[in-house]
Amino acid sequence: MEIWFLRDMQRLSLERSKIQRLQASAEWLEGVNWTLEDGLLCVEAIIRVHGYEYPIRMTYPALFPSIPLVVRPKNPDERWSTHQYRDGTLCLEWGPDTWHPDVTGAQVLESVYKLLDIENPLDSDRKVVAPSRHRLSPGQELRSSPGRFYVSSELKGYLATLPAESSGLLEFSIQVQSKSFVVFIQQIHPSGLQVWDDASIPQGVCASEKNGRVQKGVFYKTALDANSINAISAVSEIERALDQAGYGLISFACREDTHLMGLQHPPSGLLLLDSAGEPHFLLLLDLEDDTIWHLAPVKSETSGVGVRVPTDLQGLSDKSVGIVGLGSLGSKIALSLARTGVSRFFLVDDDVFLPENVCRHVLDWQNVGEHKVDAVAAALSRIAPNIKADVSRLNITGQESTASLSGTLSELGQCDLIIDATASSQVFNVVAAVAFTCGRPLVWAEVYVGGIGGMIARSRPEHDPNPYAMRAAYHHFTSEAPAHSLLVTQNYTGETTEGIVLTASDADVSVLAYHATRLTIDTLLEREPSMFPYSMYLVGLARSWVFEAPFHTIPIETEHLVGQKDINPVSDGILSETADFLSVLLEGKSTEDSSTIRN
Repeated sequence: MEIWFLRDMQRLSLERSKIQRLQASAEWLEGVNWTLEDGLLCVEAIIRVHGYEYPIRMTYPALFPSIPLVVRPKNPDERWSTHQYRDGTLCLEWGPDTWHPDVTGAQVLESVYKLLDIENPLDSDRKVVAPSRHRLSPGQELRSSPGRFYVSSELKGYLATLPAESSGLLEFSIQVQSKSFVVFIQQIHPSGLQVWDDASIPQGVCASEKNGRVQKGVFYKTALDANSINAISAVSEIERALDQAGYGLISFACREDTHLMGLQHPPSGLLLLDSAGEPHFLLLLDLEDDTIWHLAPVKSETSGVGVRVPTDLQGLSDKSVGIVGLGSLGSKIALSLARTGVSRFFLVDDDVFLPENVCRHVLDWQNVGEHKVDAVAAALSRIAPNIKADVSRLNITGQESTASLSGTLSELGQCDLIIDATASSQVFNVVAAVAFTCGRPLVWAEVYVGGIGGMIARSRPEHDPNPYAMRAAYHHFTSEAPAHSLLVTQNYTGETTEGIVLTASDADVSVLAYHATRLTIDTLLEREPSMFPYSMYLVGLARSWVFEAPFHTIPIETEHLVGQKDINPVSDGILSETADFLSVLLEGKSTEDSSTIRN
């Protein structure tokens, strides 16, 4: 990395002169000494405040003056101020959020003096906390707290309604994450009142007796102040505090006492509400060793379902979508629709997730060996609490039980909209038949080999041609287009005539998936007028084939096909004969079909 003080000697000269002048004019600054440590320029000095000496080291970072100076006690183990980070760095008025390149080291030293002058940390009889110039973000506050508990607005509101001195049981789950773990309080059983469930927590997050992850605990609404609760460091101290608060002497480790509380086993968690109504959660790690863990609250003010979904998409929560093909394309569409507000899904795919799928799929190595529909359904269940995803592991064009296939296709036909994300002509024929017969809109899409682009289309009853007519129009367009130079080798992969292998990336598939999602949303909401003037598009992602450049979009005209006969015409004779035949059956009678079919 380029050394700033060799590149900008003018600035180095300015820094030295400013600090020299400050030392000459300020009685509190002594012993200024310049050093080089690990290639970084440093200033060591002594700041004298209220008769105490504070040896400091100010380091010029490699990117100075673009980023601020770093000031620590010369002894890195010393703690002087409440405005001091865990690594010893002092939090001064010149920080990352207020810094600009014109600030000098002399100004930073003056800031150190102001902080020490206010707080006077070495004087045990006169300690003052300097006012903070900023507030920490939730992420900054939680950075040093691996143990956390989630406080939804629903939970906070419910706890506020409980009478004073309420107590009872609670159920919670623990989600272990990469660098932390989070407790979700999912149910509260207040004594003498109805059970309350936090409906804002998705089912995929909740624990249950069935999956064995549910934890039991107790809660108390107290008049204790927050500082008293935060000072509790052992189970025995909790028991004493609750006794003093009027709940009586209870031993959390005693089976007799916990049985009276309604628990079969000692509680593993404790929720305490302080006098201001703020919740505090304590994990009871080892009742015999008297150890606990205070968890940091993760608060949400907008935890309701769909709070941040645009208002014009609210109607999606009543819609159901059937998706055939949960590969890279279908899985991305499913999760995007769920995040947009769709709450009911029927997923159809017989495939199992393998490591080679990771490069483009929403799933990862944790799902290797799992059926894609099961893993995607689980992912959907973690997005919102109202999501319901049914699955079918049938291969609808493979060797399957005809009864099972009929059931799957029947359920698919009951969805408000059907999506074919397989890019298979065989599957398209079956799915199109279901959509056409049941009068459901169909959306289908495919990604072209090599990731050069893709096709997205929809067929809406009464608005668009039937799916077969639209597909015929698509084939007509492609047959008149120039021949494609890529030879298909496998999914999303092509090979040039020179033998160069090209394959679609995750980004290529994502672009087409999210375009398909937008077309699906517009179709589900039955917008009039539609956002999309056409019902079939070719979207380019590279300069290749019919595409002149990335993002070149080609609409395919299909309006002229609307009104064409969708089925073979029926003669009046056949229509009359069939009506007579069906009327006999509807009357509950059986009949021997010996009639001669007239042509």
